[in-house]
Amino acid sequence: MNNAHPLIFSGIPVLETTSAASFAAKPLPCREFLDSTSLMPCRNVVLMSGDGGTGKSLLALQLAIAVVVTGTDWLGIAVRSGPVVYISAEEDQQETHIRLAEICAADGIDLSAATDLHICFMAGEDAVLAFESGKGARLQTTEVFKRLIATLELRRPLLLVLDNLADIFSGNENNRSLAKQFIGLLRGLAIRFDCTVLVLAHPSLTGLNSGSGSSGSTAWSNSVRARLFLRKDIDANGWEQDKDRRLLETMKANYAPRGQPVGLKWREGRFVRSDPPKPFDDVTVANLESVQEIFRTGKYRAEERAAEWGGYVVASILGLDIARGISTDERTSEQKQARKKVRQILATWMNDKAITTELRPDQNRKEKFFFTVPAQESEAFLTGAKTRLTGA
Repeated sequence: MNNAHPLIFSGIPVLETTSAASFAAKPLPCREFLDSTSLMPCRNVVLMSGDGGTGKSLLALQLAIAVVVTGTDWLGIAVRSGPVVYISAEEDQQETHIRLAEICAADGIDLSAATDLHICFMAGEDAVLAFESGKGARLQTTEVFKRLIATLELRRPLLLVLDNLADIFSGNENNRSLAKQFIGLLRGLAIRFDCTVLVLAHPSLTGLNSGSGSSGSTAWSNSVRARLFLRKDIDANGWEQDKDRRLLETMKANYAPRGQPVGLKWREGRFVRSDPPKPFDDVTVANLESVQEIFRTGKYRAEERAAEWGGYVVASILGLDIARGISTDERTSEQKQARKKVRQILATWMNDKAITTELRPDQNRKEKFFFTVPAQESEAFLTGAKTRLTGA
């Protein structure tokens, strides 16, 4: 439709529409993503939150370097190559220089190759892109927003990083309408310039305590297509065992599975991949066969509170300390993690039908569940168990 001559109905210009039938004659488009895991969609906004000092800016700089320097990856994830515009309203030029030098030195990257990483340093300056205007809960864009558009016209980035939400948005974060309007403005930039917009943000106190990483209105999370939460690795007792360790968790992903948190370790000035141990790490098929042989005796109970719980058999074979005879409050965090691992192993073997349970009288003639092994072992569940050992 020609916007200069809009269709008029009852004296009012109608909204421009597209007939769905017109798609039939066009080739089917493909969704495009910045990364190989389909986590960061192009032409969309992604939100990455994290408490101050967790390393959001550092992680975003690592992503920027991976995008602009061909042949590099981000935390082991392949990314597309292209220009990046990074609006830094938190870190100054000196600190960013140090971080980039450390990232490149640690990963063997020539910093001089990052010619397409365009950084705008606005720490200590007015970086607001939009502010609340009047009483109607409407946003008004600023001169900085206009200058950002001009910058994007010039640089045509594949990735736009905005660091930080508190610096670029001047409005009530708890106002759903304002949050949706602001993400809408950024989505407009993503569509217009065919790029991914990554916004860094601090979670609220509630978001931190709940583990959701959210901030203000739920509209922030609802309006973006993906949301990441960078957090410290806190154990069940609330302790941070390793201050150099972080977890990057996918809280929302419209086009990718949420999956398990990605473990990160701060090393030589940047983060490297360090995933948490999986339940079946160091577990072999021979271990399973040993457990099956013992469970055939029918002496071991399925209830964890029982003195003869089958989990103690698994723990003994794997050499795990799960604090037998010690109350929950007395167990260390390592013992709690080991007990959790045993539960996960038993649950998986049950699901694969490598082991099962049967209800029968105990020595006191009370009906209880005991672990046992299926009468007819099939190659199917043994194959499934083997798959779990390598892929769980």
